[in-house]
Amino acid sequence: MAPADRISPGPDGMQSSPVRGGAWGRELEVFLAWQKGRELLEGMKQLRFPFSPAGAAVSLLVVVLAGWAVWAREGPADLTKGLPGQWRSEKRVIDLHMHIDGTPERFDRAVRIMDKAGVGIGVNLSGGTVTPEKDGKSAFEKMKALADGRYPGRFVHYLNLDYAAWDEPDFSARAAKQIEEGHRLGAAGLKEYKRLGLFLKDKNQKLISIDDARLDAVWAKCGELGLPVSVHVADPEAFWKAFDSNNERWKELKDHRNWWFGDDAEFPKREELLEALNRVIARHPETTFVCVHFANNAEDLAWVDRMLDKYPNMMADLAARIPEIGRHAPEEVRRVFTKHADRILFATDFMVYDRLILGSAGDDERPTDDDGVTFYDKCWRWLETNDRDWAHMTPIQGDWTISAIGLPPEVTRKIYFDNARRLLAKSLPLPVMTAMRVAADFAPDGKLDDAAWAGATPVRVEYQSGDAVALPALSTTVRALWSDAYLYLAYESPFTKLNTFTPVSPTERLGLWDNDVVEAFIGSDPGSLKSYTEYEWAPTGEQLDLKLDPAGKDFPWSSGMESAVTVDETAKVWRVEVRIPMKALTSTPPQAGTKWRINFFRHDKEHGAGLAWNPALTGTFHTPERFGWIELTGP
Repeated sequence: MAPADRISPGPDGMQSSPVRGGAWGRELEVFLAWQKGRELLEGMKQLRFPFSPAGAAVSLLVVVLAGWAVWAREGPADLTKGLPGQWRSEKRVIDLHMHIDGTPERFDRAVRIMDKAGVGIGVNLSGGTVTPEKDGKSAFEKMKALADGRYPGRFVHYLNLDYAAWDEPDFSARAAKQIEEGHRLGAAGLKEYKRLGLFLKDKNQKLISIDDARLDAVWAKCGELGLPVSVHVADPEAFWKAFDSNNERWKELKDHRNWWFGDDAEFPKREELLEALNRVIARHPETTFVCVHFANNAEDLAWVDRMLDKYPNMMADLAARIPEIGRHAPEEVRRVFTKHADRILFATDFMVYDRLILGSAGDDERPTDDDGVTFYDKCWRWLETNDRDWAHMTPIQGDWTISAIGLPPEVTRKIYFDNARRLLAKSLPLPVMTAMRVAADFAPDGKLDDAAWAGATPVRVEYQSGDAVALPALSTTVRALWSDAYLYLAYESPFTKLNTFTPVSPTERLGLWDNDVVEAFIGSDPGSLKSYTEYEWAPTGEQLDLKLDPAGKDFPWSSGMESAVTVDETAKVWRVEVRIPMKALTSTPPQAGTKWRINFFRHDKEHGAGLAWNPALTGTFHTPERFGWIELTGP
């Protein structure tokens, strides 16, 4: 879009927009069905008819059918189908809690398992410190460079604090500088381990508490820079109980003797650790604290519920605590997860060191890659199905069964990736899309029925560009192909009502962006981010192309692009098919492996939505440093 100030935030609750058709239509259909079921249930609560078993059975059946009819058509027990299966096939899931030791082989192993499981981005909490080592580079820099070079777009990293200068009078200032340096180097957040309160001691051998005033500068600096803090205090209740075979976590404790904290002379009580963390959260409302391991207190569901109510800057991840959460009544867990759907994050505590560790492990365990995939599958099973009394994914954590909680897709979507994308919007890796080479050129007709499109991997334009808030009901897919002569693009956009210019202009219309359009911004010279071209297409078939460079906009410029549009009023979707001459994009003949900067946008006037593939997080789409990548692939 051309003017810098024409992006306004759109409404929340777009999930209820009545649109249908295609993959996005399936997604919305499920959302609406579930919503209708809830509405019926609330209506039933207001009825004043006499109770009868038959009447109750009929009423319950109505609600179940309304809420799950669409979901059931594809079989909820089959985790490869339905919306979550689609999300995994597109590798959209974000695991917010991983630990990967920084070697090429270990990143290779992590990605193999992530690919099979359907995890798109891993958040490595063991990013290392920013303290320079002998070669002048910090552990964090080395970790990030290795992951980015080997698997671009797949990992982000949290920094870890260096406490070597704890006893120095200027520790607070030094620590705040570490946070600033981590932010400069691209850290996505700060990970604080349970060493605070349990292991880390000062020069007088006194345990350092997480609420020590010397750390306030750290939490404040994270809030100032927008870095979330993933924080671990305390551990399961059993780690404070008797250290013997009667302890329900004995399998785990006997292999991890240093995880037992039942000696009151050496360790604080578990409740004291939780209270100290709560004091920190209360003191720093501007800082987001992700309380790992389900707020460090998975045993007490009501407590977690209360804390999430009390502290709006608190979130909870699920890492290594599904076995514990799964012991609670599934109906109550479902209630808490639905109530706090915007505050819970998918996470596993997946680790790759000298061996694979899946949430927890004993000394002799050596899981295989297949075990890693099964581990994730059990996470999906617990969140998505209603299976009762089955063996959880981490046997060493306890000999009990769990029951799944059968969350609706509107909730799992938030937990799997929407919440993480909003939390990490400024630091997620730039997305990468691929464009396959086509065997023969073809003219656009707007139908998207050419066989080549079937093999093109879609990306989605569905987050408000200004704040990364998801609007799934308007999720717009974009695909790309290429040949020696053209770059091809295809858009599919759901709508409720189209807003267009009348009459249609026979020539290019400046200001086309003021009504419904889809757009592409392409920087074919990655070394010059300020030089790029802009393309827009409206449901009327109108189109616009502009060349932008440091010297200003070239309005008369013409790329020679061709486009065609179709509008399906029944399915409520409009489609655009485009081909842009390669000579308009580059003077260098393209080849497989060529990479350009690119971003895709959509303006939907009816809903005040300015959507992006990669949100700009500014007041304008014209933020080239936020453009993602397109890579040309093929022979």
